[in-house]
Amino acid sequence: MDTDILDTITDAETETAPVETRSLREELFTRLDASITQLWAEAQQGPFWRHVTEHGFDRRLYALTMAQIYHYTRHNSVNQAIAALHAQPEQIGLLRFIYSHAREELGHEKLVLHDLRAVGLLKPKEVVTDEPLPATDALINYIYSIALREGPIPRLGYSYWAESVYEHIAPLLDSARRSMGLADREMAFFVAHAEIDTKHAEEVKEAIQRAVTTQEQADAVHRVAVTTLWLTIELLNQAYTVWSQQSAAAAAPGGDGR
Repeated sequence: MDTDILDTITDAETETAPVETRSLREELFTRLDASITQLWAEAQQGPFWRHVTEHGFDRRLYALTMAQIYHYTRHNSVNQAIAALHAQPEQIGLLRFIYSHAREELGHEKLVLHDLRAVGLLKPKEVVTDEPLPATDALINYIYSIALREGPIPRLGYSYWAESVYEHIAPLLDSARRSMGLADREMAFFVAHAEIDTKHAEEVKEAIQRAVTTQEQADAVHRVAVTTLWLTIELLNQAYTVWSQQSAAAAAPGGDGR
């Protein structure tokens, strides 16, 4: 079948939705945006954000933070694809979204390795050795659980905030540039994602507009958005805690920093 015809069909599904369904979706977007804004406001009061914006990164804190990003990023293509198991064949627009985004997320963790190697934090053939922190581990397994148990619609909550994250974390990225002396070529992970951020954010919103038809689905999307963002902010704070403890131990008499 011609893809232009498929596009017309799936677009019509959104346009002909009942008024109450369209209202449900708009209310969901309002709830999502309010909750995401609130969580990022709370993050700004957390130890990671306050330290990084006031003092910047050192090499160890940067490496530890990027390691956590590496750990959850390497699973995003797989858990996105797994979510398709709970989609119906008739959900053409949703399935197209899943397939294309799973493909586009494939291998993005390699960009993290590139960035760590570019600033000498990893040698050419070295790999990340920092283990996932508890919040990172929880985030990875929570998203797999959502994909396996509940399917693609709830998982859209994760994609919704993740695809528009760069407007929120800009102060952290600016601090990394200044304190670590990073150029764009040394921030390939963030630069590459930021370039396609607007396009992906619109695609996620369109997927929600097509797929969410009940209050239960709307509540699930919101729940997953809040939980995954909370876990992501928590893993940043845990990275700061580990770094702070290691720094204190190194500075203590008899520590590595003597």
